[in-house]
Amino acid sequence: MQEDLPFSPAELEQRLKTASLVITAAEGAGGGVMGAMKLSLLLAGDPRPLEVKWKEAPAGGDGWDNSPRREIGVYEVQKLLLDPDDYIIPPVVVRGVEFDVYRAVIAQPSANIDGTRCVYGALAVWLSNATQPAHVFDRTRFTRDDRYAFHFGNLNLLHYIVNHRDARANNFLISANPDNPKIFSIDNGIAFGRTLFNFFTWHFNKIRVDRLPQRSIDRLRQIKRADLDRLGVLAELRTDPEGVLRDVPPGANLDPNVGNRVRPGIIQIGLTVIEIDALAARIQTLLARIDRGKLSVF
Repeated sequence: MQEDLPFSPAELEQRLKTASLVITAAEGAGGGVMGAMKLSLLLAGDPRPLEVKWKEAPAGGDGWDNSPRREIGVYEVQKLLLDPDDYIIPPVVVRGVEFDVYRAVIAQPSANIDGTRCVYGALAVWLSNATQPAHVFDRTRFTRDDRYAFHFGNLNLLHYIVNHRDARANNFLISANPDNPKIFSIDNGIAFGRTLFNFFTWHFNKIRVDRLPQRSIDRLRQIKRADLDRLGVLAELRTDPEGVLRDVPPGANLDPNVGNRVRPGIIQIGLTVIEIDALAARIQTLLARIDRGKLSVF
């Protein structure tokens, strides 16, 4: 995905979910990301420090502007469209952090999920070899630079499919590598049709370009309803004997009509059936537009 990542996205996901960790430093994330922290971690078995963005979930695990399940949902939809080297969303997972570890962030931590003894939230890899772009969409560069067009086209495609409505400039980064100007989407909690969003700016939940990458559209055509239905369960955590939420293999969907499913000793997250239906409809609408010649591919 990015040349400065220490492992592949899949391995990073697994390590962030399950490896024992030590927090060596914590500071505000900056850039207007409300409630987010920049943490330096040491993961068991690796002496190299890893920087991550941490966002503690609201009480109960989900909120309109702080939604771990939507962050994970957008990341997982990305996998249906893109190869790991082309990912535009950094690896992100949900995790419960035990109080003894979390005291490096706050002296007296408290649980945000009833019945647990940990702090639940989302961990995303911090991209160090990227900066905020002067313009999120550089229309002139899009017409002249095919690599930029490929990456921005993928971003616009993904944001359209998931109905992403938070296109503030500080939610995006661009790679410092001029030969591979990848645009990254780093805050994805306002997606899948939320009604509350910034009405005073335009977003990329509409196709803003005149062409989209052929490779990604070919992948889009291969998506089956069963692939989308699997998004109904994105992650499941259960408390260990100490009351700490730990990642476990997901079980059956506890409630397809609710995305944030909290039960005694369990939190399961996923997309609702309404959100999955909307994904399917947006995909079909876009493909029909392409098939009618209203939008080209390259």
